[in-house]
Formats: sequence, structure tokens, C-alpha cells
Amino acid sequence: MDDELKQSRISLLVHFVAGAAIGWLSTMLGMAMYALGMALVVAIFLGHLTERVVGKKKFSWWVGNGLFIYLFAWLDVWIFLVNYFQIL
Repeated sequence: MDDELKQSRISLLVHFVAGAAIGWLSTMLGMAMYALGMALVVAIFLGHLTERVVGKKKFSWWVGNGLFIYLFAWLDVWIFLVNYFQIL
């Protein structure tokens, strides 16, 4: 039970940090389609990275313990930076 909780926390932390970093980098690309493409490529990479760190899990586990957090962090940071600083 503790091992499962530890794996979930590791996955959430990795995906949140990566989502925030990619959200910041997305503001520098200039086009929304490039940002979306980069975000999807990084999401796939993070799925493979998480699988290596915590072991083989079901796809639904990864969606619930990483992918949604990554996408929300990426989108939140990107929208905040674009609107607040009006970079694009």
C-alpha cells in the first residue's frame, strides 16, 4: 500500500514539474500548434519515463496519476504567462 502511494506521488511530482516547464517553454514558440505538438511529444516521453521509474502500470493509472496533472499544469502556466505578460 505504501509503495503504491509512493509511486503515485513520484508520478504526480514529475508530471507537474514537467507540465509547468513545458508551459513556460510554450510561450517562446510563437504558435499554438507548435506548443501543442511539443506538449504531446513530452507527454508521451513522460509516460515512458514514468513506466521505467515506477514499473509497468495500466494506461488508466498513468492517465489518472500523471497525464491529467501534466496537461492541466501545462495549460495553466501557458495561459497565465500569455495573458499576464502578453508574450504572444
